[in-house]
Amino acid sequence: MGKYPKNIVPLRESCNFLCMTRAAPQNMGLFTEDELTGIQPTGSAWVVSQDDPATVPVPLQTTIVDVKGPYTERDRKLWVFLLHAVFDELGEKPMHTLSVREINAVFREVGGDHNTKWLWDSARRLAATVAEWKTTCELGDERFEELGVGALLFANLTKRSRGTGNLTFGFPPNLIPIIKEPMRFARLRVHFLLKLSGKYAVTLYEILEGFANRRDGRCEVAIDDLRTWLKVPDDAYPDWKNFRHRVLRPAIDQINADPIGAGFTVDYTPVRDGRFYKKIVFQMTKTDNRKATERLMKAKASTKKKRQGGDALAIPTWAEERARSIAQEKGWDYHALEREWRSFANDPENPGAAFVGFCKQKKALR
Repeated sequence: MGKYPKNIVPLRESCNFLCMTRAAPQNMGLFTEDELTGIQPTGSAWVVSQDDPATVPVPLQTTIVDVKGPYTERDRKLWVFLLHAVFDELGEKPMHTLSVREINAVFREVGGDHNTKWLWDSARRLAATVAEWKTTCELGDERFEELGVGALLFANLTKRSRGTGNLTFGFPPNLIPIIKEPMRFARLRVHFLLKLSGKYAVTLYEILEGFANRRDGRCEVAIDDLRTWLKVPDDAYPDWKNFRHRVLRPAIDQINADPIGAGFTVDYTPVRDGRFYKKIVFQMTKTDNRKATERLMKAKASTKKKRQGGDALAIPTWAEERARSIAQEKGWDYHALEREWRSFANDPENPGAAFVGFCKQKKALR
């Protein structure tokens, strides 16, 4: 997205936390009520895998009213990564601590810098960026109709903190309920997002992913609104031919270059109104790999629901707390660990003890 101006920018734009538009929110129709229960990230933020991609749900119903401060595409990537890495701790701990070296190792694996200075600089920009937002949910839930103001991230950036080699950070408390229980969300593929390098590719991917799970996979948008989403300057590429050549085509080509990573391919059709092109219709087509993964996720969720209904694999609180501690010590994703155990477990007599024992003996996550 590039840097925002130093002054406050009036956006009045409908967005997830990371992409913005003047257009009114569309009725996404993404998921059934069953699919919206138990929203969690998948995969591990620390392991780059096409078989088990790291995804994180990012709400779609939030409207950014004003933004003040520096904010770059790399900052958005870091924000999404940090969100996935500590998702299971949101609401339980006000601050989180992760190794800067280990974070940077993941970014390096997908084409990032070798030094860690950028990470501290990025955290500083996120902490210095203040957003004012309101919600636009049409479902009558007052939780989604409030005005909020806050930094995108809290971070300890003192010399002493940097000397530990760990980044200590937190997300605004008034955003956490919306992050944890969104009515509509896009499930961003973390490592694919980190790989994107085009100026407009990151934002376009975030937008289109929100529509890829629609049952028709279709997104129709006015070109003026799309320019706003992508933060194209008003005086840049004013005609359709230049906009398509310089902005749209490079971003789409980069997304389509890795359909397995993105989970979909995208085609687009410009729509005329008289002499001029006024709208674009995007059509997303999920890859077979993604369809298979989603079927597996739904099957596992259904099995888990049935088991939990009969308390066959209910994990007591003490066991969950111990397992979370073990996962944190080993730098693993707790939910990935739990999923692996549930696929392995065979109705043990003492699920809590069996789960903790599994976590202790585990050498590496699949």
